[in-house]
Amino acid sequence: MKKKPVLRSEAQRFLFDKLIIACGAFSKRLTDQLHEKIPLDTERGYHVHFKNHEKLLSRPVVWSDRGFGITPMEQGLRVVGTVEFGGLNNPLSKSRIKNLITNAKDMIHGIPQDEDHEDEWLGFRPTLPDFLPVIGPSKNYTNVYYSFGHHHLGWTLGAISGKIISKMIAEEKTNLDLEPYRSIRFS
Repeated sequence: MKKKPVLRSEAQRFLFDKLIIACGAFSKRLTDQLHEKIPLDTERGYHVHFKNHEKLLSRPVVWSDRGFGITPMEQGLRVVGTVEFGGLNNPLSKSRIKNLITNAKDMIHGIPQDEDHEDEWLGFRPTLPDFLPVIGPSKNYTNVYYSFGHHHLGWTLGAISGKIISKMIAEEKTNLDLEPYRSIRFS
């Protein structure tokens, strides 16, 4: 097993005593360079905003039959709900955006039918085939640790994962069986 991880930029070379890779959907770019083939994919969650319409709702609403939701926010109504496996580099799907817009206008009659939305974007959710995150040491480097792949629960599980990783790095015991979360499960 290699001891010290090295990262290189175009201008510099960095040597670390310990390194944590916790870059969500972007983690694969680094783990591939460490010759660890972790099958991380990216769920792309679509979002659309209708500016100046946040007062049309007082709370988040989900239309389960159509699989989308609307939330009032400072920048307007946020419409979310369509997800695809699409990687980090593929273009945004206009048909998914159109579907969100149609659904929002069908649900909220205060949005004028001829009014356009303010912006559209997608968020990248790091996803693994067994639906478990990767938490723990690299199989190839003794001083590299991973914490990614939390799917739609990154904000929810980030704090506890950070606590677990910090205990590992400090060589403290945790009260958890972390074997199911190790990267070696994909070897």
